[in-house]
Amino acid sequence: MTTHTSHGRDAAFWTVAALAVVCAVVLTVAGISHGMDARSLDTGLTGGVALLSGALLVVRGTRPVAVRHLRILGAALLCWGAGQVVNSLTSDGFPGVGDVIAFLAAPLGVWGLLSVPRAVPGRHPAWRLGLDSVLLGVTVALPAWHFAFAGPLTGRPLDAQAVTAVLVLIADLTVICFATLAYVRDLDRNLLIACVGAGLYTIGDLVTMRAGLLDAQPWPWWAALLWCLAWPVIAYGLLHYEPGQPDELHDPVDPDARGVIITTTASLVLLIVSLAALLVDDDTDKVALVLVMMAVVVFGGREMLNTRIRSALLRRLNEEATADPLTGLANRRVLQAQMARLQHGEPWCLLTVDLDGFKDVNDLLGHATGDKLLVAVAHRLAAAVPPNALVSRIGGDEFAVLLPGSLQVGTQVGQTVVTAVRQSAADVEGVTRVEVSASIGVAAVDAKATVEDGVERATPLAIPADDGNSPDDETPVVEPLGALSASGAALRVAKASGRNRVEVYNSTVARIRQRRLRVEERLRTAVETGAITVQFQPIVDLRRGVVTSAEALARWTDPVLGRVGPDEFITVAEQTGLVVDIGEQIMKATLSSAVKEGLFDRGLRINCNVSPVQLRVPGFHQVVQEALTAHGAPTEQFVIEVTEQVLVEEGQAAQTLHRLAALGLTIAIDDFGTGYSALGYLQRLPADILKIDRALTSSLITEPRSRAITRAVLDLSRTVGVSVVVEGVETSQVDDLVRRMGVGFGQGLHYGHAMSAADLAAMADRLSRSGA
Repeated sequence: MTTHTSHGRDAAFWTVAALAVVCAVVLTVAGISHGMDARSLDTGLTGGVALLSGALLVVRGTRPVAVRHLRILGAALLCWGAGQVVNSLTSDGFPGVGDVIAFLAAPLGVWGLLSVPRAVPGRHPAWRLGLDSVLLGVTVALPAWHFAFAGPLTGRPLDAQAVTAVLVLIADLTVICFATLAYVRDLDRNLLIACVGAGLYTIGDLVTMRAGLLDAQPWPWWAALLWCLAWPVIAYGLLHYEPGQPDELHDPVDPDARGVIITTTASLVLLIVSLAALLVDDDTDKVALVLVMMAVVVFGGREMLNTRIRSALLRRLNEEATADPLTGLANRRVLQAQMARLQHGEPWCLLTVDLDGFKDVNDLLGHATGDKLLVAVAHRLAAAVPPNALVSRIGGDEFAVLLPGSLQVGTQVGQTVVTAVRQSAADVEGVTRVEVSASIGVAAVDAKATVEDGVERATPLAIPADDGNSPDDETPVVEPLGALSASGAALRVAKASGRNRVEVYNSTVARIRQRRLRVEERLRTAVETGAITVQFQPIVDLRRGVVTSAEALARWTDPVLGRVGPDEFITVAEQTGLVVDIGEQIMKATLSSAVKEGLFDRGLRINCNVSPVQLRVPGFHQVVQEALTAHGAPTEQFVIEVTEQVLVEEGQAAQTLHRLAALGLTIAIDDFGTGYSALGYLQRLPADILKIDRALTSSLITEPRSRAITRAVLDLSRTVGVSVVVEGVETSQVDDLVRRMGVGFGQGLHYGHAMSAADLAAMADRLSRSGA
């Protein structure tokens, strides 16, 4: 259908173009031979061409809404063409009835040009382009009038003929300036073609008008020839112009800026030249003076509107710089500025609020629902805190509340906020299916400062020494710049303590924070020096009593901190991004040790833990493949072990997991049964092994519910065809229970602690001989 319509449009256009050429030939012959009334003939023929071109635009413009401008511009051509036809049938002088009808095409043309869709969105509205065109048209009209019209009309009264001539002059030049600026703005080839057509029309119209004012003989028949050529050219450019996609245009210059620069520069230059010409000329040209006044008025109005546009832009930029675009709350910048202006000596406190379960909302219900929840939380927070408090959004799902008052007041407000966040979950449809709560850290802010050498200096964040004598309820002094860090430390303790609670920044939290900072500092050094080592914990086939695989475990003993557990340093590594480098080092060390001690040659599978942060790094599957190739390790015996959280990951993490499985690697889901377990996730993402979390294993003997969950996981594994490994088996009682439950593989201290690759190889050989 589209192709047929396009062919029909092109056929109609070329028919009109052919008629225009025929009319041009006729006018040329008539004009050269002077054998007939060329003046009557040119108005009739050019009017007919304009009517056909206008009809072509109107018919084309009745289809999609996007080409409404074609209907308007087509109406302008019809109006001009009708006026010319009337002129050909009457003998009225200028201005006649036909001229008045033709003049109505000017406002229609400007309206149509304003309606043309822009290829590139700009900061300025469409009417701004029209205002620039009027300004440029008036200033161009000044020298045009002075050099082409003022001389012949000097001494004549300012009658209707002269006024009409001035209006036509301004209208014609405004239209051509509009077309030129439209092309300069979008740099579209078809707009350039239409601009050339508008130029041909303008030259022809001004030449014809001047001849009419002077009753010129012979009549300038070649001006009508330009008219005949102008209308098909204009129609062609408009019919073929289609706004492009903004992301497909790579113009480093703001499209509005080009038009503004050209308009301002050209208008000032033309105005100065025209004023200079008026000063040199002895005769007073009233029309030129009026044009100068018009130019000044339009220029002043344009600058007033520019001022309003700039003011609106500055307001918008200020709002964007100080307000969160989603919730409308203040952002981190406003919060920090407000904290820097706190009055010295007045008690203040800062609450840092983080949503528990927000990631689950995004993963399970979608990011649109997550955004609605953030908006609902923002409304609830603003209503729950005192009127003199500042509520801000400082991160993805993290908010802050700054309010005057003691630490006790902040704690009470924190409890109110916890309730408000729970209520906000009910404000958004579907969110009640996910457990959403708030963890809050509260820090007392001391705005006092010390003065040294006449310079005011902020009191540093106090972290009490861990000497064992500091009372746990002591509240450290926190200056404004450190308040966010302090309340954030309390927030992390609140999350680690079970979430949905308020934690105060006290001496205990300060020591925890100090420990974390030291771990981070030393961990960076450990990454640089390769101080993190690998040990292997065996995984035993409970039916045959042999070692079938082993999990590589990271171990770190620091010269300053001593032995640091993986639960502590891996958490810090994930929060700081160091886990990517650490993970690659551990993987290479695992492969190197396994190959060196012949673990793969013994048929063992080696499990390597991978953080969700690593999975989100594009190209991680290539890193794994290159490491396997470099060490000559068999792909089918290398197991990528990920936490259960990855099951609900979307985007890059899920793609990476599929690519790892496509390489032939085995995928094991660690900590299964405690969080996101669902058959649907296992069907969506690759998983070959499920590892039951040690938290379930430790309560198998005493908790019937734990045994029920374990049995459910076993049934689930049989359904989807995956293996099950029970972690954390530490006693013979638990070993006996999991064997009777039908578990195939076990891991834990009962079977063997973490050991070197050489010791694992020896253990595997020993059990293999005894099993045989």
